[in-house]
Amino acid sequence: MKTRNVILILLITVLMQMSLFQQIFASDFKSLITSGKLQCNAQGNDLSVHYAKPLKLTLKNRTQSQLSVSLPAGYIFKADDTSYQNIITTQSLIANLQPGQTKEFEMYGMCIESSDISPSQYSTYSPSGIAEPKLLKLAQFIEQNKFFSPAGQQAVWAYMNDEPIYTVASIDTSQSFKLQRFLSELTGKAILPVPDDQSYLYNYNERPRSLVVEGEINFRMNYKIHVEWALYNENGILIRELYNGYLEPGEQTLSFSYDATVYTDPVYYLKLVADGELMYNRKLSFDEDED
Repeated sequence: MKTRNVILILLITVLMQMSLFQQIFASDFKSLITSGKLQCNAQGNDLSVHYAKPLKLTLKNRTQSQLSVSLPAGYIFKADDTSYQNIITTQSLIANLQPGQTKEFEMYGMCIESSDISPSQYSTYSPSGIAEPKLLKLAQFIEQNKFFSPAGQQAVWAYMNDEPIYTVASIDTSQSFKLQRFLSELTGKAILPVPDDQSYLYNYNERPRSLVVEGEINFRMNYKIHVEWALYNENGILIRELYNGYLEPGEQTLSFSYDATVYTDPVYYLKLVADGELMYNRKLSFDEDED
């Protein structure tokens, strides 16, 4: 009899613990925020770029129960200021929150509005919902292959802007080829060759043809790491890859060059990104009126 009582007590304890646990799925993520059970603050991340970890997410459990929040790749966050880019997540997030607990996360994601301003600490975001089916499949493909890269971003833009598939360009041609094939199957579009008059725009190994802007930076690496070295415009939007690969420990030099008759803005930025983190950010300005 005593044994049965012990078993009964253990069973009641387990059931009580289960009753304090709620599982929240992305399908009701927004409704949980609206109901006040979950507080979500999202803002741009200055320590990354729009194709890597563009958002900082702060989640707070406002209930007296334990919450497990599941947010998949393919969830859209809209900028509260419409001049900033909207973002689609490209990696799933599972956050376990104790009653009253707050946690912060850097979210993998990509821009879905190529003409708007890149996220910054001054831009705030609101959860919108799951992307439409084809865009959702693209986000899931990026997550599955870990294409948190310029090539992945180019693929999102090619889909969103209904651009030719050859616009998915990268120094890492293995990534760009896989993404091109996936987009072709997803949309039914053929993979056409790059027109001759656009070859410089989409062949990142091609040398500048006319007016050359070039230079280099020198620095020291303490460990081997994979980096992306690229040119961005004044709004923080990726323009052209310059290097994509590993850097070894020790003294390193990265060069840059581009054709100023093709990229004609007075201001650009050179950025070095490693593991989604911004390591170097240099302004290039050719505006004579600027101090």
